[in-house]
Amino acid sequence: MEMEESTGYAAVTAGGDTDVPVAEPSATGGVAEVDGLSGQSEEELAEQADHIRRLRQQGLLLAGGVAGFGSGDAAGTMHKYYVSPSEAGPVDAQISAIELDRQRELYVAACSHPELRRRLTQKGVAVLRGAPGSGRSFTAVLAAQEAMDAEVIHLDAEAGLKRLVSNQDGERGDLRPGFGHVIEGDGRPWASMLRAQLLSRMSAETYRRSPLVVIVDDQVSVDGLDEYVVEHRSTDDLRFQVLARHLTVLLEDRPEERRKLVEHEALRDELRGRTSMAEIAGLARQLARSVRDGQDTDQIVQGLKARLRSRAERLLRPPEQSGGGTKHEVSLWSRAFLLACVVLDGKPLSRVSRESHRLAELLHGVRSPSSVPEMPLFQESLADWLNQSDVKFTDREGNPVAARHSECLVKISQSGLGESVLEVLWHDHSGARRPLLEWLDGLVISGEEDIRVSAAQTVGLLATFDWTYVQEAQLARWATDRSEHAVRRRYGAAWALERAAYDAVLDARVRRLLRNWSQRRPYQACAEAAYGTEIGARFPDEALNNLEKIARLSIKSVKDAVQEIYAAGSRPQVLRRLADWSVSPQDRLCDDASACLKQLSRFRGDLAVTGFLAEPMSRGDLRKLTRNVLFHRKYVIQRRGWETLRLWVERAGDEPGLAEALGEFIAELPPDEGERTDALRARFVFYLQLWKHKGIGADAPEVIDSVVRERWSM
Repeated sequence: MEMEESTGYAAVTAGGDTDVPVAEPSATGGVAEVDGLSGQSEEELAEQADHIRRLRQQGLLLAGGVAGFGSGDAAGTMHKYYVSPSEAGPVDAQISAIELDRQRELYVAACSHPELRRRLTQKGVAVLRGAPGSGRSFTAVLAAQEAMDAEVIHLDAEAGLKRLVSNQDGERGDLRPGFGHVIEGDGRPWASMLRAQLLSRMSAETYRRSPLVVIVDDQVSVDGLDEYVVEHRSTDDLRFQVLARHLTVLLEDRPEERRKLVEHEALRDELRGRTSMAEIAGLARQLARSVRDGQDTDQIVQGLKARLRSRAERLLRPPEQSGGGTKHEVSLWSRAFLLACVVLDGKPLSRVSRESHRLAELLHGVRSPSSVPEMPLFQESLADWLNQSDVKFTDREGNPVAARHSECLVKISQSGLGESVLEVLWHDHSGARRPLLEWLDGLVISGEEDIRVSAAQTVGLLATFDWTYVQEAQLARWATDRSEHAVRRRYGAAWALERAAYDAVLDARVRRLLRNWSQRRPYQACAEAAYGTEIGARFPDEALNNLEKIARLSIKSVKDAVQEIYAAGSRPQVLRRLADWSVSPQDRLCDDASACLKQLSRFRGDLAVTGFLAEPMSRGDLRKLTRNVLFHRKYVIQRRGWETLRLWVERAGDEPGLAEALGEFIAELPPDEGERTDALRARFVFYLQLWKHKGIGADAPEVIDSVVRERWSM
């Protein structure tokens, strides 16, 4: 009689409760929720989740997000890459000499730099106050390094300031003698509660041998702290010097082209609209790339933001009257078509045209609410709209095609022009804001994934123009929606926040918002979805901390967000956190730990969980997680553990050497002795025989069984 795996589960389960088997939650619950799908396999759902991830990443790539010098997160970026993920408690990171040298090469000293050094020499502690993105972080790092001529430690901001001073028992604080220190307070509650008394205690603590720079937002009140505060400002001249310095480094071998760019008057006009040093660094890279692509100076200048804004203004400006006659008015339908082309850039012409109709009706309602909008039949054609929209047509390979081509895609003619059109519309045509947001809301709840992603990322871009308005009018409403479209709006808000966080100035605000939402039940589901984007990938420890809060405070699973953070590269951090969750007395955390173990086991290549078998520290975390799942009292959690092992055994049939490594690992899973150990060993033998009988993993079950029996007999 053929052996049945379900019978095996029941026959060998020992010591567990009597849970009735239930349907396994989807491996990509986010996708299932977003699309309202049912009856699809986990593989199909995972494939769809990958597709949405690729769409989001493509949009972010086109957005040109930059990080690094002046991004308002320089120290945080260093912290992410140079700290050991296995440490517990406050995690302080020593900034590498290589990173310091790389940034110093691009650094231009701000006016605040000498004053900051002087305060550190006198007081040992200084508060650097300035706008996010103005280059505060690296100014602080270099000043701290120069004050001691020593290496610099980036302090864990989550742990606060009080740990840095001696306690009542005489235990010294966490400042290390002979090192400079930097701590960034953006979005931290303690930053708005700085007091002279605490700074005085820290000053005494440093003995001028452990200089400390505290970075705060320019919106933070610093009343009564005059002797410690240094104001950091970014002037027009400093921004130009930073651009010139970046071009000097990037175009070291092209001095003549660099000189022409730096001397072009349009470049200074371009900088007037840029306040973030990260934007300036990105502009320098854009210019250098254009030079190396063979463009001349005039071509490059035409693509600058200021020039693009001028073109956008012309596209949205009413037509001028000519002579005594009246030129036919460009209708709202034509303007709506232009905006649809911008938002749905790269989509088929038929879809762009279809969606532009609904936008035109919404725009018409602002101008004449009581009348029925009339499409200008036989007065304007699609060709007229195209002439007013500055677009081009390509096929899916990017080759130029005619507008009537069967696979015609509509694309804005020049990179960056679409963003400029939206910026001009938002600031110069305020009456269009509400209908535009209403139209984008309709796109987000549509059935087509690429349109939903494009619409959500457009809302994120609009947030960079007017954060407060968009956050209140759209993001908060989407996050707390309870209608039939609640899930799609929730993910729309998450994807919009992901796009907004690419703006250096908004990055800290987005993170602060999500920390707040993580503690408020109506917003928690949206915060979980947002941490499952690039936001969680860039700040994995912060994301995992807040996801754990969400899991503890609600019945919401956070496994999908954890999977995304893992897939983005934070593998050891995620594994360590799941191992900790697996011993939690809270069932929700144990449930998510087991579900994540199974989901992550579907990754292959560099992301494969089995790759941890060759990493001693992570191997211990994987053993702890797997053992706790297999020994859990709940049947559904145990079952995920066995299904995970089946996936590993199946993969071992295709990967040379994996069967032997799995045999060694499985042999370590049962504790040394006891009744439960004997039951677990018997269960292993049963499943290895069952999988061999079913042909899973080719000869891998036999190899594993041989290794396991040999180890257990020793």
